[in-house]
Amino acid sequence: MKNAQIKAAMIACAGVIASSASADIYHWDWSADTDGTSGLNMRGGTFESIHAEFNTDTNRFVWQVLFSDQITDGYTLAVNNGPNPKGHAGELALIYFDATGPEARVSAYAYNGQNTLLTYRDGSPQAGEQTPDQIFDYNHSSIIEASVNDFDGKRMMTLELDATYINGHNPAYPGPEGPGEWTGIGFEEQLGLWMHPLKNLSTSYNNENGLSQWSGQQGWFDGAGYDTTTVPAPGALALLGMGGLISYRRNRK
Repeated sequence: MKNAQIKAAMIACAGVIASSASADIYHWDWSADTDGTSGLNMRGGTFESIHAEFNTDTNRFVWQVLFSDQITDGYTLAVNNGPNPKGHAGELALIYFDATGPEARVSAYAYNGQNTLLTYRDGSPQAGEQTPDQIFDYNHSSIIEASVNDFDGKRMMTLELDATYINGHNPAYPGPEGPGEWTGIGFEEQLGLWMHPLKNLSTSYNNENGLSQWSGQQGWFDGAGYDTTTVPAPGALALLGMGGLISYRRNRK
């Protein structure tokens, strides 16, 4: 390869590497054994561990929860990049994970910022009840996996989403700073969560697959500022290797 070709290839590769390097996979792992359970309410199920992933390039979101008992019938979940999601109206998606049937159902609504489970009924924190801001129903293509597995007296609930549709949602009831505040679901260097598991959960759906009932005995896990770990996206690693190879060939010549 001629020097001019090598230089052009290195410049092109460096540009792609710089673009890909910004795409990271963030991981968060929590365990009751190491972090304790202080401040958690276990009425809806006993938290044992949580594994979460978010890919900033593909918007792949994973939330896997292990309970040390088998009483949890579902949960609601809001996640962001650091602060406690509670009260952040017009910014976040609220996930409803329903495990009461033979197959898990997942619905998503724009979180109304209230300390209740009524987002599916009321889309805004304003007085009275406003039309809910549904993002998708349980048949949506954004849902990659929603499963429940029981073993050894424990229960594992796994959720995997393509969050692209959620994160591109235009909220019907924006926050004080407008639609630009919307982040949907995901996290990067830090994670905040607002999760409420429920036992004796009762659910129903209307003809449009939207929730029409969600009630039960709930516990909670409210947290903020959890540090995450970062794994470079596979494409970035491969391109970095390619850049090193081009540089090596040039030096050899």
